[in-house]
Amino acid sequence: MSISSAKSIQKRTLEFCHSIKDWEINIRLFESINRFLKKEYNLIPDKERVGKGVKYISNHVAKGVFQNLFNQEKIDREFIIEFIETGFNYGENIESQIIQLFALHIIAEFISLFPNDFEKMLPLIKKYACHRNWIVRETIADSILAGLKKKMDITLSFLNKWAKSSNENLRRLVSESLRPHSSIKWLRDPTKNDKILDILTILRSDPSLYVRKSVGNNLKDLSKYMPEKILNLLESWIKKAQIIVHDELASELGLNQVEKRLIWTMKHAMRWIKNKNPEYHSHLEKILGKNYILFYDEKKNRFAKPIK
Repeated sequence: MSISSAKSIQKRTLEFCHSIKDWEINIRLFESINRFLKKEYNLIPDKERVGKGVKYISNHVAKGVFQNLFNQEKIDREFIIEFIETGFNYGENIESQIIQLFALHIIAEFISLFPNDFEKMLPLIKKYACHRNWIVRETIADSILAGLKKKMDITLSFLNKWAKSSNENLRRLVSESLRPHSSIKWLRDPTKNDKILDILTILRSDPSLYVRKSVGNNLKDLSKYMPEKILNLLESWIKKAQIIVHDELASELGLNQVEKRLIWTMKHAMRWIKNKNPEYHSHLEKILGKNYILFYDEKKNRFAKPIK
């Protein structure tokens, strides 16, 4: 078994847990956990660090620690919330990102084991979704994934509400949580993901570029599995917006601000098809105009800069 495998990490984590006599919540406990996390990170071979960094380590250590807490019957909601917040705040005070991510993964573990208590974790999820550190904001999406696996309808109802929030970080969390992750098969299934596309449609012309990039990336990933369905979706957006398709539509010239945001999101979403699926280029022309290819890649093309 590889020293960096998930099973190896969790096995060593349980051994570490057995060495801790007192699991009452205090700074000494989190000092020990932080040292163990760093030790585990240092065990990862350099050649594997790209795919197995602090998030990977914190995730699998959290699984082992949560299993230990469960075995000790320390899994009531009040204890877990205090454990998470104390661990996260300790990491913030000492500027240790790995223990902050560890604390966030405990939320996902709690939801996975107690999906009926998903709603009780929402205040924490919303709190960390608005954290100043973008890695914290991205990591909290794992808690939503846990909810989608166990309580799909309830989780989607909250995401639908958050898609209309005035807070761009919550709206971004919605889109990031609904990326077609391999661990949730129905997200990639064109016969089962209509509710996902309905939520992304709410965010299609979002005033925040931060949010629109996520929506575009989400749709780009989906286009790998269901290109025709995504193309049809974007075509419906154009029709609903009553935008007249012409050769230079992708330039965004002559459009109002909302229309420009929509076209930018669509171009961002169609990068994979543009580069990898020439058989669909004629359909792209019907959506974005004959000369759409000229107005991609904002880093290279002065005509394709994102609208603020």
